[in-house]
Amino acid sequence: MRGNIAIVREALSKLPNVSRSWFEWSWEDAMWVKTLVIEVDFDTNPDAPAFSQLTLDAIEKTVIGVLNDDTTMTVSYLHVVPKGRRDAP
Repeated sequence: MRGNIAIVREALSKLPNVSRSWFEWSWEDAMWVKTLVIEVDFDTNPDAPAFSQLTLDAIEKTVIGVLNDDTTMTVSYLHVVPKGRRDAP
C-alpha cells in the first residue's frame, strides 16, 4: 500500500474514466463480505452513447491482476457506479 490506499485502489486510480473507489462491507450468510465500489465518469447504461465497455474491461483486468499477483486481499464483489449516482465516503 502507498499511504493508506489499498494497492488495488491505487491501480484503479490510474485508469481513465475512473473517478474514485472505496470499500463497502455487507453481512451475508453469517460473515462479512467486502465489495469494491468503483465510480466512473460515464453512463453505465450499455445503451447510452457515452457507455465504455473498454473501461469496464480494463477495470476487470486491473482488479483481477492486482488481486491475483500483488496482494493477499480478497474482494467478494465489484460494483461499478456512475459518478453522482450515490453518495460516497
